[in-house]
Amino acid sequence: MENQKLIFKALQNRQEKTLERLFEAYWKRLYIYAFSFVGDHHVSQDIVQEIFISLWEKSATTQIEQIESYLFRGVKYQAINFLKLQQRKAPMDNSINSIKGKEGVTEHMDYLESEDMFLKTMDRLPNRCRQVFYLSRVQGYNNKEIAQEMDISIRTVETHISNALRVFKLYFKTI
Repeated sequence: MENQKLIFKALQNRQEKTLERLFEAYWKRLYIYAFSFVGDHHVSQDIVQEIFISLWEKSATTQIEQIESYLFRGVKYQAINFLKLQQRKAPMDNSINSIKGKEGVTEHMDYLESEDMFLKTMDRLPNRCRQVFYLSRVQGYNNKEIAQEMDISIRTVETHISNALRVFKLYFKTI
């Protein structure tokens, strides 16, 4: 317990070496845990990275009693949020497919082209930014709902949306 307090104190004092040691000690177990939920290597890596970023950010303002518990619980919630997002995405994909069958050939071609541009641009976004932008623009969540859903600050949501819009403007200008 005393060791936990020393580690947490070092994090509060912004000692990056402590964060690096924690990362080295836990990343593999956290990655395997995340992978057991999501079954995707890249997503699992992103989840683990996000948890360590969260630990670093929250250590300045929040008292974390059990760092290991915090890390594993965080991975679990991030993985569950990712899976929920995937479930919400599936009905949208189905509705897109049903719309395609009802339109004329020209409208269908325009739709496919714009959908393709949209998806290519979304692929250019970092994973977390893509998730925030999807919840905001496709699912219609407000910033507060996104912050709660993804366990991030409203300011972080705003930054992700701003960054995504910048990428969309840049990409659509070149076309």
